[in-house]
Amino acid sequence: MKLHRLRKRCEQIVAELEVPEPFDIRKLCDVLGERRGRPIHLVPISLPAHTVCGMCVPTGDFDAIFFEQDTSPLHQLLIIGHEVGHLLAGHRATEVLDADASRLLLPDLDPQLVQRSLGRSNYAAAEEREAEMIGSLLLRRVREGLGDVDDEPLDGLQAELYGRLRHSLEHPRW
Repeated sequence: MKLHRLRKRCEQIVAELEVPEPFDIRKLCDVLGERRGRPIHLVPISLPAHTVCGMCVPTGDFDAIFFEQDTSPLHQLLIIGHEVGHLLAGHRATEVLDADASRLLLPDLDPQLVQRSLGRSNYAAAEEREAEMIGSLLLRRVREGLGDVDDEPLDGLQAELYGRLRHSLEHPRW
């Protein structure tokens, strides 16, 4: 899928959400859980280095979004938003862990369930891009909720360059 179409699809998905104002990721998960008929539980966890930062594990009764607890709050929002993106887009992960590895990582969950559900890095590349785009669009809601922030550097050419860079990043022509 071309980037422009991907962005439009993701913007439509996010636009259809009942996003709480001011934006709150936990409240968004509550709203989404009600809409899906199954709660979403956010679970901070210390994940092994050089592995995934987050994962969504659907169970029979609820969806659990595990996210790295030892990172910044902003990064946590992006991780959770990414995993929410997978849910919103209806993605399904493929098996990535054997039973022993899943018992080590998530000892309280059935290893077969983890094998079926885990694997942010094992989604198709297109699904990863889509989930990342949705997560980024949700994160933008946080920035919008903060209002105008006076973060412009100095003046003159620096300010002009900064303004153009900021505008191109916040309003890309994808």
